[in-house]
Amino acid sequence: MEKWFEIRKSGDFIKMGKQFGIDPMAARVMRNRGIESEADAGRYLYGSLQDLDSPAGLDGIDRASDIILEKIRQHKPIRVIGDYDIDGVCATCILVEGLSALGGDVSYDIPERLSDGYGLNVRLVKEAIRDGIDTLITVDNGISALSQIQLAKDAGMTVIVTDHHSQPYREEDGVRLWLKPSADVVIDPNLHDCRYPNKALCGAGVAWKLLYMMEARLQTSKGGLPSPEGCPLTMELLPFAAFATVGDVMDLKGENRILVKTGLRLLEKSDNIGMRALISACGLQGRALSAYHIGFVLGPCINAGGRLETAHEAVALFLSGDAQKARLLAEHLCSLNQERKELTDRGVVQAMAEAESEPLSSDKVLVIYLPGTHESIAGIIAGKVRERSGKPCFILTDAQEEGLLKGSGRSIAEYSMYDELVGCGDLLEKFGGHPMAAGLSLRAEKLDAFRRRLNAACTLTEEDLARKVMLDARLPLSYISEELVESLKLLEPFGKGNERPLFGEQNLSLLSCRVLGKRRNVLKLAVASGTRRMSAVCFCDADSLLQRLAAKGGEDEVKKLMAGLPNSLRVTAAFYPEVNEYRGHREIQICITNMK
Repeated sequence: MEKWFEIRKSGDFIKMGKQFGIDPMAARVMRNRGIESEADAGRYLYGSLQDLDSPAGLDGIDRASDIILEKIRQHKPIRVIGDYDIDGVCATCILVEGLSALGGDVSYDIPERLSDGYGLNVRLVKEAIRDGIDTLITVDNGISALSQIQLAKDAGMTVIVTDHHSQPYREEDGVRLWLKPSADVVIDPNLHDCRYPNKALCGAGVAWKLLYMMEARLQTSKGGLPSPEGCPLTMELLPFAAFATVGDVMDLKGENRILVKTGLRLLEKSDNIGMRALISACGLQGRALSAYHIGFVLGPCINAGGRLETAHEAVALFLSGDAQKARLLAEHLCSLNQERKELTDRGVVQAMAEAESEPLSSDKVLVIYLPGTHESIAGIIAGKVRERSGKPCFILTDAQEEGLLKGSGRSIAEYSMYDELVGCGDLLEKFGGHPMAAGLSLRAEKLDAFRRRLNAACTLTEEDLARKVMLDARLPLSYISEELVESLKLLEPFGKGNERPLFGEQNLSLLSCRVLGKRRNVLKLAVASGTRRMSAVCFCDADSLLQRLAAKGGEDEVKKLMAGLPNSLRVTAAFYPEVNEYRGHREIQICITNMK
């Protein structure tokens, strides 16, 4: 079920457009994104690194900087413990490259997804002890590793946790008792009492802020904090923070938006051999890079290593100083990503069949067991099932340990997945995550009890579960111009929290239609409204959409449409305008995302 809404925030859009040199429709979109004041609008459109939140606002970052810099001066061996996803990989690279450049004796390690699971574990701690490591620094993990960090402390190690995940807690008599690892320092914007304003900072963002603070301290003894532009190492590694912010699907608001906007510009001219090799292997060399390219082309290749083999390959790519080695690693990661896509497609088909069958079809929270599915793609499948069903979804599969299930969940805005898992903590072996995503493991015999408890506690309404199509405004085809498209580009980067502007129009005539793509997942259309005719493209299940059109207007009318003949089909469409360039030809087209 879909529900369509038009955002109706008021403002003097003509005045705002003139003030900032943008189309009034772009000004309307900014207002819809919560941009109210002149200062907010200026930061949104033209914010610079000087507008970032000060790293000093992160509790513990001063002390952590002092400890690490002293360890470097003392030539103490430091080990960075990362994670196997894009955020953990980028965070690892930031600190390994950064601390090495500052003179540190630095090594790194990353857990193996299948044999270790998420985050710092006993094996990694014991290997650090065996290797004589003095200081452990976790990145994108550690906040939940209570016993593992205690093991490291008992062995005499210094431990610094940098993370961004939710702080664990347990409930007693309705009161939250917050749990915190016994590390020397814990830096996490999501500590329950941390006042840092950006709660959507990713793990690599936290690592980058820590490096920035250390480099700044080495540059000044007066206590002032220079701009990041004055810290060459910080600037060199900023693209990795931007890369992870998009790839880990963080909100592109406030300082995240500035980090990504700046990072994309730097990424295009990066000197990092591995990053250049990846861009080339994905066929993007010479292209203006966008958040889309990170989220859907480059980033999935980095994640594919940690999913199907080992994340060490992705870290080795970004740390490589050998162009030939980097090229081979990048090509291999691209190949793994193609394999991952094929596995995902099969898993989604199986999961949707389960979701639409009894007893799951009546559940508001989907808990789906997929035996034989590669556990590394459980989260991707869960996300796709959530998109299609509108329901929070957990995908579980068999772990390597007999009788153990592992998996991931993806949620909707109205359902805090992490908090709901806390209420099932006695059924679970391990869990962690965010309101919108989580990972977990449990014994197979507890699967049904887990599903029943989640659904018994669920307070989601039918309204909550309806897939929402949020329109920024009605946009007649006659209003669309290349100037409007250029104005809307100023609102980039688009992604979570700063969604691409979406417009709607009623009573569009469908003039012609072709199905494209090996998977029949693209419709190329010609549409019209009044006297304005325009090309359109729709990425969808083409056969399913054509069936819906036939149910609405009749099969004969759809046949006429496919033949480019006059027909009676009329639709309401949600879309965004863009300029399509092909073989030197430019034309304005609309990209249709929803149709009814």
